[in-house]
Amino acid sequence: MKIGLIKPSMGKIIDEPYVKSWSMQPLEIAVLAAMTPEHHEVSFVDDRFETVDFDVPYDVVAIPVETYTAKRGYTIAKEFKKRGVPSVMGGIQASLCEDEVVSNSDFTVVGGAEDTWQSFLDNFEKGASQKIYRSPPGKSLKQIMPKRELFDGRPYISMDMVETGRGCPFTCDFCAINGAFKGSYATKELDGIVQDIANTKGKFLYFVDDNFVSRPQRTIDLCNEIAPLKKKWFSHGSITMTNNDKLMTALSDSGCANILIGFESLNPKVLQAMGKSWNTKQREYTESLSKLRDHGITVYGTFVFGYDQDDPDVFERTLEFALEQKMALAAFNHLVPFPGTALFDRMKKDGRLLHDKWWLDDSYRFGEVAFQPSTMSPEQLAESCLGLRNEFYSYPNIAKRLVDKANAKNLYQVGAFLASNVMSHKGVAARQYWPVGDVLTRSEFEAKHAK
Repeated sequence: MKIGLIKPSMGKIIDEPYVKSWSMQPLEIAVLAAMTPEHHEVSFVDDRFETVDFDVPYDVVAIPVETYTAKRGYTIAKEFKKRGVPSVMGGIQASLCEDEVVSNSDFTVVGGAEDTWQSFLDNFEKGASQKIYRSPPGKSLKQIMPKRELFDGRPYISMDMVETGRGCPFTCDFCAINGAFKGSYATKELDGIVQDIANTKGKFLYFVDDNFVSRPQRTIDLCNEIAPLKKKWFSHGSITMTNNDKLMTALSDSGCANILIGFESLNPKVLQAMGKSWNTKQREYTESLSKLRDHGITVYGTFVFGYDQDDPDVFERTLEFALEQKMALAAFNHLVPFPGTALFDRMKKDGRLLHDKWWLDDSYRFGEVAFQPSTMSPEQLAESCLGLRNEFYSYPNIAKRLVDKANAKNLYQVGAFLASNVMSHKGVAARQYWPVGDVLTRSEFEAKHAK
């Protein structure tokens, strides 16, 4: 069979570069390719950088979708359908909105494809495919060595993507990961992870795990195993990691350069409302950040605005905190009601959603607020978050934050700090109001959203 693996974009403006910070390697594509038997012909198209040729005579196209790429993914599937080519869809959106994905594809994979992809291909060849292939969450994941050669020659950020675990044990009410995995966390065997890392060509790794430190002893064991490989790596973690001195040392010794931490808010009432009250039980944020700094680990802090409990000075206080702590990177995000989450269900029940399915609405653009905040207008919330990003990533503030013992630990850290901050500086304006699901010229985009 001739199989097309399609990575959908969020949307595109024709003849303009895709947002650089959204240009990571699509690990899921490399895993699907690796699981496909060699007697099939596999080709890969990354819609972010390439034009999808809908006239290629594929036997089937596989399209993984997330919430922000779902609309574009459905459009791609529809175009192939017109030409008699069926689609199989999966990705996190299939777990968050199963009925929606099923209605927009010929076949759907719900959950991880490791246990179902081969069955789908076998059944499809025989003309006996099921409509839905479902993989229930488990405690362990199969180790598939990704076919990363598919990425050669494409303009990705120069970091190899590696997965060691999937899901998160925490149950924050706004989080799409919790919506999809319901607090479950599955892991891969350490030997397979180490082999996967050893197979990568570059020096820099990005562990795509939603919470790399979910199981501290396992993380320590993994760090000890990968330390000899001399890689520099980045990932996601929770503030709880700073309570474990052995874990902190293992992270540092294994090459951890930066950890993304969801601080979300400085207000305990907001943390309690979002189901993250455990964050308030940790030592003061400043003490935890100091500990990370002592180990030479820089921080990517994320913050969320728009909960009813936010007070009037929340924006200014949060920016001051991020600057005072000299965070290497920071995200100042408005609250997003992702489908499949408790937050979405609550807002829908209360009539606060501005669109029933904002991710499919033709008027929605990235960076817009999709619900009615209680203390300001949606436009004010969106512009306030944009203002924080512009201030944090201003060149004077980039220079001030560089002067830090973690950010400037060595020449590598300095280079990584400057490269990521300059990219973020340029990306603030590029990302805001990016088209979701559309592929338009700049003039068409501006005409569509003229106010």
